[in-house]
Amino acid sequence: GSGGVGKSALTLQFMYDEFVEDYEPTKADSYRKKVVLDGEDVQIDILDTAGQEDYAAIRDNYFRSGEGFLLVFSITEHES
Repeated sequence: GSGGVGKSALTLQFMYDEFVEDYEPTKADSYRKKVVLDGEDVQIDILDTAGQEDYAAIRDNYFRSGEGFLLVFSITEHES
């Protein structure tokens, strides 16, 4: 999604159970969390990418190797 739609806010909520209201642009941050999924312990690696097109190469690299993706966009900003 575009910058400012809430990708980092959702990631920080999931990782640390905290909600960030202030917008700070992200380049790319990575996180790792162990969770139980279908009764099994699994490790989730999260790449929180920038919405700017300047960082498309970073996203593309993870698209090739990732097993799942969450797309975040603004319902009030159609371009996102």
